[in-house]
Amino acid sequence: MNQQQPPARIAQRYGGGSAWGRNALLGAGALIVAALIGWFVWALWLHSHPKVASSMDSWELQGDNAVKITVDVHIYDAAADPLCTVLAYAEDHSTVGFHSFKPLPGRQVITLKTERAATSIDWRGCTAAGQQDPQ
Repeated sequence: MNQQQPPARIAQRYGGGSAWGRNALLGAGALIVAALIGWFVWALWLHSHPKVASSMDSWELQGDNAVKITVDVHIYDAAADPLCTVLAYAEDHSTVGFHSFKPLPGRQVITLKTERAATSIDWRGCTAAGQQDPQ
């Protein structure tokens, strides 16, 4: 009776795996992981360094047909040419005012004309060339 070591007997019965296939699989896996890490770093950098960022500090009704809005805008790229957007809604959730404007850097007050009394304001933020997500 032939006594073989268990791994040799298993390889003889089922066939041994090739080293080339195992190395190719490990290489492909490493390449995919490197690509995912690269994409993550790129996305993190892109979203942490916007060309323009903004926030609405306050808003105040100015009668039934106007809202005074105070915003703070930071322009990090002078060539960005940003555009900011704000909407006003009535109690029935219909849009009663819309305004897009080119901001100046820093704090500023804008007056939004409305069709009737506004009950809420939606500061959409600012976008710039190459920056699609409002900030």
